Amino acid sequence: MTRTLVVVNPASAGGRTGRRWPEAAHALRAHGVRFDVHLTSGPGEAEQATRTALSDGYERVVAAGGDGTLFEVVNGFFDAAGHAVRPGAELGLIPSGTGGDFRRTVGIPREPLDAARLLASGATRRIDAGRIEFAGGAARHFVNIADCGIGGAVVAAVNRSRHKGGGLRGSAVFLGISMRTLLTFRGRRAVVTMDGDEPFRGEVESVVVANGRYFGAGMQIAPRADVSDGLFDVVIVTAAGKLRSLVALPSLYRGTHLSNPNVTYRRASRVQIATQDDPLLFDLEGEQIGTTPATITCLPGALTLCAP
Repeated sequence: MTRTLVVVNPASAGGRTGRRWPEAAHALRAHGVRFDVHLTSGPGEAEQATRTALSDGYERVVAAGGDGTLFEVVNGFFDAAGHAVRPGAELGLIPSGTGGDFRRTVGIPREPLDAARLLASGATRRIDAGRIEFAGGAARHFVNIADCGIGGAVVAAVNRSRHKGGGLRGSAVFLGISMRTLLTFRGRRAVVTMDGDEPFRGEVESVVVANGRYFGAGMQIAPRADVSDGLFDVVIVTAAGKLRSLVALPSLYRGTHLSNPNVTYRRASRVQIATQDDPLLFDLEGEQIGTTPATITCLPGALTLCAP
């Protein structure tokens, strides 16, 4: 029997995660999954609870919450140097919250009861993770997307919004704030180096380093991304003028923007981003953390995910 800890963020999705957790817990038990529970009460607690559990011999940690909860749990799988706390330990997800972008890529069901059945099935797959290192020495890990520019500005605004919520309302919040940010955002001159090749230089609105396909509650920013290929999909959006940016926004949901002349698309395992004037804010899994300059490295097969 796999020793399992479920880390529950009861505050995510406006408290809906906490209200629905008893249902998910019942479903897990009904399918024969034995587990312990840690209910978080504040930022950073999920990461520490995960790291402690893995150090104490737990073989699987499940994040029950939104993208932010998953982000913290993922970071708990690694130490400060980027090494696995417990090699081979499994990462699980019972999704809830505003975005749900990572679960879309890997095929984890949206409904907690269906996700519980998936965990009980024992299905796993190896996936890549990303490690981002900032100029001051701080480092974080992610499984979905790290992006800077408009994305960082949007997330900072969403996290300040009193209307942040889950499901369709969450998507509407992201879309509305994205449109307002597009009207006010000022591009930055950036240098993006990928695997030591000739750098990209230009005025950018966004630099997206993608392990998964979606961000912003359903925008298919990296439609060709594969979480287990050992490479990031890098999508660079150059400054295009406000009206053109607004017109192009629907193509992000369809995943048809890569042919846009204002989009540069490459694949790389190591990405360095610097700006020549003001820094750009980073969005990591729906959290605004850090600014340029930064170096982002793919960690192939770093995690074992409970997924189809």
